[in-house]
Amino acid sequence: MKNEILAAALMTSVAFSVHAMSAEIDTDGDGKASFAELQVSYPELTEEVFGEIDSNSDGLVDDEEMAIAVELGNLADPEIDA
Repeated sequence: MKNEILAAALMTSVAFSVHAMSAEIDTDGDGKASFAELQVSYPELTEEVFGEIDSNSDGLVDDEEMAIAVELGNLADPEIDA
């Protein structure tokens, strides 16, 4: 059981790191992206979609929110579509 939990945690970690915030997106280096930062890489991004991506409503998108947005198709994968 312990090995299964460890494997699941590792896979989740890998999934989030795949879509980790790149320096091209996170220009201020805080590990999160504002609406303005994301709009540079995703000019078609609207405030409405940004609000959906920003699931904790803190005004910033973190690595987890970014990964979920890519998985749901709300944002193109920055690794593939860069």
